[in-house]
Parts: sequence; C-alpha cells; structure tokens
Amino acid sequence: MLKTTIEIRYPSSLGQIGLRGSLSPLSWTRTLQPASVAWNIHLFEVDLPGGALLELKPIRDDRHWSRGRNYTVLAGEHLIIEPYFDRSRSSIEAFIRTMSSPELGRTLAFQVLLPPSYDEHHDKRYPVLYAQDGHALFTTGADPFDGTSWRMDETLDALYEIGALEEILVVGIHTQEQRIEMLSPTPDPKHGGGDGPKYLDFLIGTLKPWIDRVYRTRPESQGTALLGASMGGLFSFYAAWTRPDVFGKAACLSGSFWWDQRSMVREVQGMSCPVPRPRLYIDSGAAQTQFEEDANALDGLHHTLALRQALLTHCYVAGDNLHTLAFPGLRHDNVSWGVRLPIPLQLLFPRRA
Repeated sequence: MLKTTIEIRYPSSLGQIGLRGSLSPLSWTRTLQPASVAWNIHLFEVDLPGGALLELKPIRDDRHWSRGRNYTVLAGEHLIIEPYFDRSRSSIEAFIRTMSSPELGRTLAFQVLLPPSYDEHHDKRYPVLYAQDGHALFTTGADPFDGTSWRMDETLDALYEIGALEEILVVGIHTQEQRIEMLSPTPDPKHGGGDGPKYLDFLIGTLKPWIDRVYRTRPESQGTALLGASMGGLFSFYAAWTRPDVFGKAACLSGSFWWDQRSMVREVQGMSCPVPRPRLYIDSGAAQTQFEEDANALDGLHHTLALRQALLTHCYVAGDNLHTLAFPGLRHDNVSWGVRLPIPLQLLFPRRA
C-alpha cells in the first residue's frame, strides 16, 4: 500500500471541507473528514494499492460539491487542490474601464476578467495576462470589422473545468484605435507608427501598478504575461524581449514580424540574450498549398520562422523556453486565433499541481 496525500487549500471560514471518492476509504455516499486542518489547509491521507487511480471530489459542509470535473490522484502522489464552490465560470466585469495615458497622451480602455475562485479564495493571488486586442477577446465584445471574437472567457472556463490550467486574471486592453501606431515598436517605412515604446511605458508605469493595487495579483515577472495577435503579437514579443524583468512570458499569435523590414528579427540577431529570459510562444497559420496568394491564408509564416531561427541560433531552446507552432488552414483572423488559444494558455499557465 502507498500513502497518498490530498491537500485541499480552502478558507476554513467558508465551511467544513470533506472528501468523497471512488476507492476505500473514500466513498461517493459518505464524507471523509480531514486528518488535520491548519492555515486553511485540509489534509487527507489514504493508503492505496500500487497503480490505483483514485477519483475524488471535495465537498463543503457535506452538501456542496466543488465545481468542475472530478479530480484524480495516483497511488503514492501528493495532490494539491484549490477548489471553488460558488461559481462555475469566470466573471467579466460589466463595465469597460478607462485610464488616461500620459505616455501616449490619450485615454485607453480595458476590461478585466476574474477567474471563478476569485471571490472565494480571499487570500489567493493570481497571475495576470495582459492581452492586446481586448475589444475582441470576450464573448461580450466583438471586432468592429467582422463581428467576431476570440471567445477567451469560454476557452478559459473549459480549461478550468477539466483542470488543465492555473486560474488567471485577464486584462483585455482595447487596441483597435490607432492600432498600428500604438503596437509598433519602430516606425515602418511604408506604414509609419512607432509608438510601441510609449505604450510599453504605459503598461509598466501606469496600468500594471494600478492593477496590482486594486486586484490580488502575483506582480512578479513569472506571474505576468502578455498575449496578442498580428500587431498585438509583434508588440507582445517586443515588450517581453525588452522588459523581461516585468513580463516573464509572452504568447504571439500570427505576429506581424514582417514589420519594419523584420526589425524584431534583426534585433534578436544583434542583441545579447535578455536576462531573465522570457518564455515565448509564437505561432502562425499556414496556407494549404504553396501556390496560395491570399496574405491572410499565408499568415506570414516565413516571417515567424525567421524569428524562430534567430532565437534558436541565439539563446533559446525549442520545447523548453520557446514553442513555435504552425497551423495549416488557419488564417489571420479572430476565429483562427480563438481556435488555437488553448495551446498558448496551457503552455504559459500550466496547472501547478
């Protein structure tokens, strides 16, 4: 028999936590009480035969089951669970906030998405994802050009429900106005722009301090990530590459790495590797035939691969701190980004236990 430990972290003030499950000494009809409770940690220890897989679920006050699917633990493991009982879905704040940016000389809008457990786990702090394209991220909004969205809130809830993702707080920043100017790190000879450094200063100097003050966040770099697509992907890479002390992770979907004659590729080739080194996810759609001429179908794959090669020959290791994927048949649009969103979310925020 192997000693198996289940550690449930939940505020004791909100109720008595028990456990039910599929194998003795657990049962689906009788509640097993914890062996000990200290500092909101409810500890259960059971002996299981080698190779046994126990299916289990926390229960509060002997009548409220935790949200999401059942958990599983292999005999001999130590499983840590942070359950929630009152909500099953993330909560999108009903109002869109605005904040003056002295760096850009105008007002920016953003919306905050809170994870399901936020209102129950009063002492818990959450990693934060600063997502560009906030106007088209959630089911409550849509891109003004085509009416589509990433449906990120639904994707997050689906991943939480199967226990595949650490809970996160999302700050969706609206970037549809003056988009090219705001998200471009450098001016492009044809398209202009180049206000990316000012926008980065806004994120670091104005928005992030306010978010960390108002919400229960993990403000360190490894708890702070960026995400964006197209120009948002280009900016997210630039911000993590130049300020890894603030942003420890970045997901860049269909990044516009062609910008300014591939300025970011040239910067990677010419710079020393940033310290600390940010964890990166970069991807692209891909045409299903070499004769494709539609730019949205091509999705700039060759530019993404150029950045990948520059990173690999410089200081990155594929499959470790760099993940690069291509998706044949997926295009440069919100629907395609929403389809593959579960991948970068799980790579950036894997469940810790």
